[in-house]
Amino acid sequence: MPPPQLAVNVFLASVHHLLLEGADHELALHYRSVCARRGIEPTAASDAQLVGAFTSFCRTFRDDIAARCLTRATQTNEVGRCAILRAVLGSLRASGSQEVSLLDLGCSAGLNLLLDEYACVFGGTAVGPSDASVVLRCELRGVMPELAIPRIVARVGLDVAPIDVTDDDAVAWLLACLWPDDLDRFERLGRAVAVATARLGDLVLVQGDMVDALDEAASHAPASSRLVIANCWSAAYLPEARRHDLAARVASLATARPVTWVTMEGPGVARDLGVLGSTASLAHRGSSVVCVTDFAGNKSRSSLVAETHAHGAWLDWRASTSSLAA
Repeated sequence: MPPPQLAVNVFLASVHHLLLEGADHELALHYRSVCARRGIEPTAASDAQLVGAFTSFCRTFRDDIAARCLTRATQTNEVGRCAILRAVLGSLRASGSQEVSLLDLGCSAGLNLLLDEYACVFGGTAVGPSDASVVLRCELRGVMPELAIPRIVARVGLDVAPIDVTDDDAVAWLLACLWPDDLDRFERLGRAVAVATARLGDLVLVQGDMVDALDEAASHAPASSRLVIANCWSAAYLPEARRHDLAARVASLATARPVTWVTMEGPGVARDLGVLGSTASLAHRGSSVVCVTDFAGNKSRSSLVAETHAHGAWLDWRASTSSLAA
């Protein structure tokens, strides 16, 4: 597997992809996602039985798995993260930003650019369209964030290999990158793909490196609007030096137009990007961080606004609206 791919993730996704495509093997009976797609009940197995079936499958389909490992890359488009992005955008609106352009770095299929199409439930509080086909449920562990968001006037995604939601094979790979036992997540992604297919004309997906093509992607957003640049667990795939390059490129862009940079990453990645201090206090072991960076000319200020689950399952919001851009 070519770097910087995580070998185990691509390997497991390759097996899952073959099963979703219809590979005939007993292993399919132990994958809940595959059984749901085939309309059959999953079969329980001991660890030893599962290991045996998995080994048999990999030997039988060795060449097919190897071909995918060589050419495929991890692609995740976890729409559960939209609950976290909504909280950030809500605070921007409360601070005075009435309209924004959204630029998602590592956008995959661009599903997170449509966050206002999804309903979100924070604890017992629901927000978003009442008839939404995609409902995101986020456990609230901190204070309630502002939930009304600015109008999104442009939706731009940047990815080295953006997913075309009208390409059945590309969508199958996107689903294969999910864990097969989490049916809720699996089915939610399928519904989000349907939403994106219906709103395809509202998305601009740019193919390119998130550092080198950043200016090109930003050019698709009206210069009069505040540009919200978000990297949601995507800068983790950059080597450390390129993370520094990304921070410099965002700062350079911010000298020419209003920019708010939203970083949702693991703490180590956020530190490499320069948006999380080395002494920042974290309350949750294994959490991801949400940092917001505001710019004024050549100066910037980064704030740790929340800790969260990497897939948006829970949010510990700690920001005040005064810490975010007006």
